[in-house]
Amino acid sequence: MGQTSPWRALFGLLAPHRVRAGVISAVLTVAGVLPLLGPLLIGRFIDDADAGATSAELLFIAGLYVAVGLGRQLMSVAVAWSAADLAWTVTNELRSDLTRHVLALDLGFHRRTSPGELVSRVDGDVTALSEFIASFVVKAVSAAVTLVGIVAVVTWQDWRIGLGLGVYLAAAIGTLYVMRNQAVDEAASEQAANGRMLGEIEERLTGADDLRGNGGGSHAVATFQRASAAVLRSTLQREKQGVTLWVVSNAVFVTGGLIVLAVDAALLRRGTITLGAAYMIFQYTQILREPLGQLSDETEAVQRAAGGMSRTIELMAEESSIVNTGEATLPSGPLALHLDHVSFSYDDEDNPIPVLDDVDIDLAAGTTLGVLGRTGSGKTTLARLLLRLVEPTAGSVAFGGVDISSVPMRDLRARTGVVSQDVHLFAASIRDNLVLFDDSISDERVRVALGELELLDWVEGMPDGLDTVLGPAGSGLSAGEGQLIALTRLFLREPDLVLLDEASSRVDPVTEARVTRAVDRLVQGRTAIVIAHRLSTVERLDEILILDSGRVVEHGTQESLRTSDGSRYAALLAVGSDHEVDAALLEPAQTESETP
Repeated sequence: MGQTSPWRALFGLLAPHRVRAGVISAVLTVAGVLPLLGPLLIGRFIDDADAGATSAELLFIAGLYVAVGLGRQLMSVAVAWSAADLAWTVTNELRSDLTRHVLALDLGFHRRTSPGELVSRVDGDVTALSEFIASFVVKAVSAAVTLVGIVAVVTWQDWRIGLGLGVYLAAAIGTLYVMRNQAVDEAASEQAANGRMLGEIEERLTGADDLRGNGGGSHAVATFQRASAAVLRSTLQREKQGVTLWVVSNAVFVTGGLIVLAVDAALLRRGTITLGAAYMIFQYTQILREPLGQLSDETEAVQRAAGGMSRTIELMAEESSIVNTGEATLPSGPLALHLDHVSFSYDDEDNPIPVLDDVDIDLAAGTTLGVLGRTGSGKTTLARLLLRLVEPTAGSVAFGGVDISSVPMRDLRARTGVVSQDVHLFAASIRDNLVLFDDSISDERVRVALGELELLDWVEGMPDGLDTVLGPAGSGLSAGEGQLIALTRLFLREPDLVLLDEASSRVDPVTEARVTRAVDRLVQGRTAIVIAHRLSTVERLDEILILDSGRVVEHGTQESLRTSDGSRYAALLAVGSDHEVDAALLEPAQTESETP
């Protein structure tokens, strides 16, 4: 959206729906004219009655008045429904665009932006736009037609009153416009403060167990109070602008109404206008307050919409450091892996933090590689590089001889798959969690996949089998069972390169056996990188790679490293395959440092 103004960007969203918007505008035009007919008919009724019209003629005018009133009500319902439907259609499209854009942004953006703030921007700001389109725009178009019509009819009656009324309207609308612009910044600030507060809430709720268990509740409450105080301050500032606008606009309404009423009375005394015309002009001065009052009351919606659109433009202007412009094609089948002098550092303002240093890896297609290393050795960063969640600071990563930076992201994601130790499950059925809501995947295909992974009996043992509904975040399953769901997801996708990041961590012995069997079947015929939490996880893999402080200190086949003198892997196995990697790696490191 670039540097586009909020309003140009907002109405640009309506461009694909211009025909539908045009029909609604036409209906709104008619709806805006109908309020003009009531005073005209009553004025005519008064003048005709004064002139001695028959009862039939007066009843006809009264019938028209009732019909206009009914038509106005029916039209209001139709317009409200159509406008709300259009507003939600347009803004749901914007939500989808924002979601796709946010998901495409790099890891750096997501590290500095909380999920709560993103929810506020993707949903809260867009909801403000929806309310603006469904409410304010409808009222604004109808009000504009009504106001112009009133000025035209009054000018037809007496050009002097029409001229004065036009000046009054220009002053009133100008006042509303200027004050609305002044309030937009306050509305944007309030929405930003709400986003930060939601981020605080989300973070504290996610860590609720740790906070309760370690006495961090008072700190959580204090930070929430600071965030909510910021929301209160910004809300009060925005409300101050709203109250000021209300006072000023009402002063303008009252002053203008009194002036028009005085002129109306003077003309009536001089006989320039009839009693019916005098009543009609008086009624129009009362009608004026309704559309102007509606516009004034909806100013808050305008503020929220302008603030929301400004923040939406700002979010859409965020650019990922991961450039997705490549057009290269990966070879078919399992993918060979090559890292050429790869280094990576996380940028921490002006102090880069080195994580990987000059890493070279060659892995043949269809080979399985176990990656070991203590916490902080660079294992997770290596996984992120392979998935292209971050870009190398130096060097290159290639799959099948093709630099992954030249491969379209969609193709790269289709050919690779990952299971991490933190699997996300949805409050949905096990089937939906397995296929990720893809209805094109049949139950039979799901059962075949579960059968191949030796998990069918486990799923059918659930209360409702595939239809068993999980709670929020997958409550009802253990961490290990969540891993089994994730492994089946991956198997259904049939990727050519799989990455398992600590997939067997936090798993009880019984579930670990299931996970191990599922992993063994999953990696068959595929290139696989397994970042191991336990030594037993990598004993059946083809090759082993050990990272230490971001460098490759050992890489070779399973057999060669087992039998090699001085091999770190052999020393780890000597400690025991049931050891966790961190504990096992610590002992050889200490032994080496103590050797004279």
